[in-house]
Amino acid sequence: MKIVKMIRALPFFAKDEKGKKRGKIALSFDLYYQLSYMSTIAASGVPRDQIFERSAEIQCSSAEYFKRVELTRRQLKYDYARACQAIGEPAKDEEMKGLLLRFSSSLISGEPEADFLSREATTRAEDYENEYERNLEAMKMWTDAYVSLILSAILVVVIGIVSTMIWKIETALIIAMAFISVTVTATGVWLIWVVSPKEKIILNWPGSKEQKIANKLFKPVLAAAIGVSIVFLVTGLNIGVALLIVAAIVFPLGYIMTKDDKKIIKRDNEVGTFLRSLGGVCSSLETTVSTALGRIDFNAINILRSSVKNLHTRLTAGIKSRLSWKMFIDETGSELANRSVGMFYDAIEVGGSADEAGNQAALFANKLSLLRAHRRTVSGPFRWLCITMHTAIIAILIFITEVIVAFGRLLSQAQTDVPNMGSTQTVTTFSSFNLSGLEIMQHLVLPLVIIFTVANAIVPTLAEGGSKYKIFSNLGITAAISGTALLVLPALANQLFTTVSNM
Repeated sequence: MKIVKMIRALPFFAKDEKGKKRGKIALSFDLYYQLSYMSTIAASGVPRDQIFERSAEIQCSSAEYFKRVELTRRQLKYDYARACQAIGEPAKDEEMKGLLLRFSSSLISGEPEADFLSREATTRAEDYENEYERNLEAMKMWTDAYVSLILSAILVVVIGIVSTMIWKIETALIIAMAFISVTVTATGVWLIWVVSPKEKIILNWPGSKEQKIANKLFKPVLAAAIGVSIVFLVTGLNIGVALLIVAAIVFPLGYIMTKDDKKIIKRDNEVGTFLRSLGGVCSSLETTVSTALGRIDFNAINILRSSVKNLHTRLTAGIKSRLSWKMFIDETGSELANRSVGMFYDAIEVGGSADEAGNQAALFANKLSLLRAHRRTVSGPFRWLCITMHTAIIAILIFITEVIVAFGRLLSQAQTDVPNMGSTQTVTTFSSFNLSGLEIMQHLVLPLVIIFTVANAIVPTLAEGGSKYKIFSNLGITAAISGTALLVLPALANQLFTTVSNM
């Protein structure tokens, strides 16, 4: 207990406890990278302190625990085994707790760090792959469930609309039906967010050309979209026109990032092969990376050809090696390239085998590329299913509402046109048509259309992963569909009853 209190009193640990707790959203992905990185560094035969120091410096959530180990060792004068135990015991995450305690036991027993970390990295790779596949299976089931939930939500609204023709429904019941639809939709979005694999696909900073453009456009585009929405809401103009304008504003930004995402997928598929080849050339020729790059056939490189050529030019021109690799990573825009290249570069920097470093980095990159390809087989069709479903439900919701409203107006006009025959009976005497309830439901349809428009844009983005800006591509499509429906379908419904009344 005394050790735990001393650890919690350390500045870094205290700051972390007071701040927001990190969830397990990215820890599994980060832990896989952490162990792959540490095993690659340890295989080069560097001292124990360098393994921990470099492991604490990498940019991922699991590195915070190794920062605490370093801080504990320096401030409390512990050895690494005792520091790992001191940090592992109070850890809230079970995976990190088990890893640190096993590491502590391994260090006490005298087992070489390279052997322990290699074994842990292999085990973690298998666990991560199994966990990822389970998440994909769950996501596949819940994407099907999401479609059912949205259709159920629409069914509730349609029942509410049709019920106004049968009986005078209370206003509270009509609002409750709309609330149920909104709740069901929100639940579907939340479920997709929960079950989808959490991983970083793009860089945390604007790296590629498309990412830099999107970063500059984001605030003006968002401000313009919000401004247009407010103007139309305040002035009472047709919301259908507003949705079309918003779609035209936000879609280019989403398209840019969708295009960037496709490029990143291709680069990620090739970066592992490139690093393996580069490491093999370095080892076989026993030369530096810069010289080895000059011996590689650039024509054999497909997607990364221009980036590799730029890397070679910078290294040949005498630009610092780390800066040159940093610019190479920026050009790819990929977090996977960032991590695999960092693993490769750091291993060589500490004197490790280029061949071994290239193989380890390639193994890490290729495994993640294959898993993400499997994910796209689920998320790709789901995106187009959402767009198709959105078209159907919006058309049904708006058209049925407008048809019943037009029918109600026709019935009200018929009541007015019937001559007074001295009897108290009117047309509505033989009908339970609830015109006031229908008016309320008609006012609720527009918010529901907007909610479905946003929800069906968010969900495919959650399932796909990648840049958050990709939501604007989906939003542009769903908003254009909703805006077109709001402009065309009411006129079509009115034209239908105008034709009937003129017969």
